[in-house]
Amino acid sequence: MVLLGSQLAPANAVIQKETVSGSAVSTATKTTTAAATAKLYRPSAKNSGLRWASGVFLRDDHAAAHNKFGKWRGFKTDIAMTYGARDNWAKLIDPEWLYQDWKSQKQKLVISEAPFPDATKKTKYTLKACAAGKYDAQWEQFGINVANAGMQNRVIVRLGWEFNGTWTPWAAYHPTNFVGCWKHVFKAAEKAAPGLRWDWCVNRGYSGALKDPRKAWPGKKYVDIVSEDSFDGYPPVKNLASWNTHLNEPYGLKFWAKFAKSKDKAFALAEWGLYSGTDWKGHSGGDNPYYIKKMFGFFRSLGKNLAYESYFNDNSKQQAGAFSLNPKGGKEYKKQLKLSKKKT
Repeated sequence: MVLLGSQLAPANAVIQKETVSGSAVSTATKTTTAAATAKLYRPSAKNSGLRWASGVFLRDDHAAAHNKFGKWRGFKTDIAMTYGARDNWAKLIDPEWLYQDWKSQKQKLVISEAPFPDATKKTKYTLKACAAGKYDAQWEQFGINVANAGMQNRVIVRLGWEFNGTWTPWAAYHPTNFVGCWKHVFKAAEKAAPGLRWDWCVNRGYSGALKDPRKAWPGKKYVDIVSEDSFDGYPPVKNLASWNTHLNEPYGLKFWAKFAKSKDKAFALAEWGLYSGTDWKGHSGGDNPYYIKKMFGFFRSLGKNLAYESYFNDNSKQQAGAFSLNPKGGKEYKKQLKLSKKKT
């Protein structure tokens, strides 16, 4: 799912003057990645008490809304899935409003970050330029900003998510450019914020821009989590046969879970959910508790290899996956959460 702008700063907002400034902070070498320790990195699930870290995307990005959702479902959230602004560099590299709102909370922030802002009439940004280091200064400032906010150990950067899809400005038609861009962003940001975590996220199945997304793999030392976005559509999960398509198709759920394990990484479902809206009309399952049930069965099957899952609780008419619009799915979601409680 690709969102434009930020939840509080829409794409048509007044463009701020772009600046790259800030004081120097620690440049300590990162030593806590899964690659460095040979252990799977998994965000804490202490909030929810579930077997894995569990979270949600809400169009209202405020902590209060996430905590309200946690009360509704009966389990606090461990993960807050959100999106960085893409209006300009100033907004992209310094989501100060987000840090301030979440600083007193305990959730990890998964910030879906574009590698560069959206193009304007005067400026076009590209993966090729990113791979050549043209945006290193901006990403070094991103690291400074998150470190100065005291949030570097709370942030997972989902950089260039769904890069195998044709709908993103960073679509990896040329995977070497995507890999080069990823490495430059990683190295620049971690100069000041070595506590950041990095989430390499694909869209389920064949997605047009890159038939084999593995060609855009940056390498083990540049990634902490392998994640996938997957929704109830193409095909809708109505029976065992359609579920097996999601589960076993090329580049499906099992494929990426296995890939993550082969790279000594934990796997995540960064975006998943029902899709009752207008965009996939005729190709989605509507208010479908069967899909919810099967997804939770998959989560439980992964054991310690599941880092986190984040339900995409979107109330837009295009997707309409929110449980307020899908009461049957919501009831099943609560039921499955209870079944997924950690054994004591």
